[in-house]
Amino acid sequence: MNWTRGSHPVALATLAIALAACVPVTVNVTFPQEKLDSAARQIEDMPAQSASAPPSTPAPTPSGGRSVDVASTPRLNERSPEVVKATESRRERRPELRESKSRGCIGETNQGLLVARPGEGCGTEAADLIRGENADRQVIYGAFMKENNIPTSDTARVQSAFAKARQERSRPNDWIQLENGRWVKKT
Repeated sequence: MNWTRGSHPVALATLAIALAACVPVTVNVTFPQEKLDSAARQIEDMPAQSASAPPSTPAPTPSGGRSVDVASTPRLNERSPEVVKATESRRERRPELRESKSRGCIGETNQGLLVARPGEGCGTEAADLIRGENADRQVIYGAFMKENNIPTSDTARVQSAFAKARQERSRPNDWIQLENGRWVKKT
């Protein structure tokens, strides 16, 4: 190559641009909150379904029975061993959990986890239920975020979407924590 005076800066700039084009770039996708909410509702219906129901069955929404379009919502790899185990554990624990909630022993936080509440006749079994359920929920959150390339900085948004879905499905008199942190019995 014949270098003439003044061509070095142009050649260096061209080389720098060519090298920059080869650098891998990570792109984090941010899902709109309504898509996260919709996916959370769909995933939260899984433990309520029978073990033989197909996992991709569209779930009715609280807005009058319309179904969620599975293709338009973020995914959860429902077949991964961790998610299958977590979903089955949640399904098995569901009747006992509902009973503890109805006695006021357990409440749903605004971040998608359970906490103990000072209800009637609450014993150590409530603590065991909370520990197991929260562990399974964390597995599902992690799988959902990994499957959809959601950055860990969005963990609170994801948990909030799941909390909202669970609170919509809560029964009257269950304890729920509102977005502002205040605890109320669902009406």
